[in-house]
Amino acid sequence: MKKLCLVLFLMFASLSAFAASEEVTIEREWGKLAATLAQPEGGSSTAVLIIAGSGPTDRNGNSGLGLVTYCYKMLSDELVERGYAVLRYDKRGIAASTLNSGSPNDVLFGDMVDDAAACVAYLRDRGYERVVVAGHSEGGSIAQALEHREDIAVDGLVLLCAPGYAMDEILITQLSAQLMPSYMGLMITATNIINQLKRGVLVAEDRVPRELMSLFHPSVQPYLISSMQFIPVEVAARSSLPTFVVTGGRDVQVSVDNGERLVDAMKSVRYRNFEKMCHVLKDAPSSDRVEQLMSVYTNQNMPLTEGLADEISEFITNL
Repeated sequence: MKKLCLVLFLMFASLSAFAASEEVTIEREWGKLAATLAQPEGGSSTAVLIIAGSGPTDRNGNSGLGLVTYCYKMLSDELVERGYAVLRYDKRGIAASTLNSGSPNDVLFGDMVDDAAACVAYLRDRGYERVVVAGHSEGGSIAQALEHREDIAVDGLVLLCAPGYAMDEILITQLSAQLMPSYMGLMITATNIINQLKRGVLVAEDRVPRELMSLFHPSVQPYLISSMQFIPVEVAARSSLPTFVVTGGRDVQVSVDNGERLVDAMKSVRYRNFEKMCHVLKDAPSSDRVEQLMSVYTNQNMPLTEGLADEISEFITNL
C-alpha cells in the first residue's frame, strides 16, 4: 500500500510539473514563434525571457550542428524553482518556429529584435508585472536593443556571455584563435571578407574559400552585414536599465573583456565572472577549444555553473 501511495504521489507530482510548463504560439506576420512558458506552482508576477545565441540554436540550447547542452532548459528550470516564470522560444525559422513566407536566409538582425519584442509583449499580455530579458551570446545584443524600443517595456537585462565588440571584431578574434599562425593566408582572406561586409558590400561566392563557406556563404551575408552595424558598447553607454553582466573565465567564443567593456560603459550594472564557466554556461575542465567541444558542448548531463541561477535570482529580486 505504501508503494502504491508513493507511485501515485510521483504521478501527481509529475503531472503538476507538466501542467506548469505550457507550449505556446506567438503569432507573427511571417508565421509563428514556438515557445515554452514555464512557471512555478502558484504563479509569479515576474517573467524572464531567454533569448538564444547565434546560429540555429533552439529554445533548449541545442542545434543540429552538434550542440547538445540543454543549457536554456536547465536555466529555465532553475529560475522556475526560484519563483519566476520563464519563456524561451525557437528563433524565426529554427526548430518549431515556422515560416509561412520568406526564407530563414532573409532574416536580419532587426527582425530578431522584432521577434524578441513580440515575446515581451506576449508576456505583458499574460499579465506579468515585471519582465526581465536574459540574452545569451548574440541574444545579449538582441536583449540590449530591446531597451530602446518604444512599443514595449523591459524591467531589467541579464547579459550572459554577451559581446562587447561588434560582430566583425568578434569574428576576427575567433578566427584568429583558430587560424593563426598556421593558416595565415586564410586569415587574411577572412579579414578582407569581413571588412567588405562591414562596409555593406556582398562578397561573391567564388571569392569565398571552401574552408570559410559555412561562415560566409552568400545566403548568410545579409544577416552578417546587419548584425555588424550593432555596436554593443555604444548601446550600453545609453542604457539606464538595471543590468547584470555575466562572463565566463573559460569562454573561448566571447572573452571576458567583452563583458568588461559593457560594464565600463554602463551606469546601472552588476557584474560577475565565473572563472571556470565556458560559453554554454557550464564549467569546463580547461580553456582548450577542442576539449570543450568534446566534453561540454555535447554533454547534456553536465549541470549549469554553480551559483549562476542564484545570482540571476538575486539580481531580479533586488530590481
